[in-house]
Amino acid sequence: MSKRLKALEAKLDARKRKAAYLLVENELLESGERRKQEDIAAEIGVSSKTIWEWKTKDQVFIEYKNAIADDFLSEKRAYVYGQLMKTISGPQPSIKGIDIFMRRFGLLTEKQITVTEDGSSSRSNDDLAKELEELDDLLKD
Repeated sequence: MSKRLKALEAKLDARKRKAAYLLVENELLESGERRKQEDIAAEIGVSSKTIWEWKTKDQVFIEYKNAIADDFLSEKRAYVYGQLMKTISGPQPSIKGIDIFMRRFGLLTEKQITVTEDGSSSRSNDDLAKELEELDDLLKD
């Protein structure tokens, strides 16, 4: 268990921890297999409204639930990589798949170029001083 997950877990009571696990498991099921929130609430011994409150207003519960979901999904990493390789090595390789692969391994980076508006080189101190004087004159008017 990660340090982050342990730290969050320490801030929640047993009902909230169980609710988070049940909710994550439920959300990962196919839609026809999912349980109603009322059923999960009954199993934990709270109302459906309480579950809703935790899911929408309790920041620690939300973070804990998300951390659990991350752990659940990390187990699927090999499967995801397999699917990515299928998109790359198929009869018509996916450019998006190749892009994702290259970025994942740091082989492709974005290059950003910044150009000044007027395209000129930097201004001298004299130019800046003159500009400041013009601005001061405008403010006096």
